[in-house]
Amino acid sequence: MTIPYVINQGNPSDDIRYNNIDTTYYSSEKENMVEEIVDKIINTMYEFCSGEYGHDIKISSYEDFCDKYWKIKEIVIDGWYYVFSVYYFENNWMEWNVEEHKELIYTAYVNKYPLQ
Repeated sequence: MTIPYVINQGNPSDDIRYNNIDTTYYSSEKENMVEEIVDKIINTMYEFCSGEYGHDIKISSYEDFCDKYWKIKEIVIDGWYYVFSVYYFENNWMEWNVEEHKELIYTAYVNKYPLQ
């Protein structure tokens, strides 16, 4: 069964013409959804942290990533600490709680990008 889901990324801007939340829509087979969500999140983390694409920073946890992300962006979106929020649809929209999966996200990040 295919499950639609969305990944919201806090993307603060001091320009009021721009939305501060980037929403990307996806779908996945139910049994692959968690792996795909994590992979999309860690790819974005890599782009932000890497010297090649981003800010050339090292992180020690998902919380450390979030702290450095907001510090570099210089603007924190009210009510946001974790950079991503995820929702999937299975009879109704439900939250895939990023906080509950923060160790999984960081472990996957380190495994995929070991030199970061």
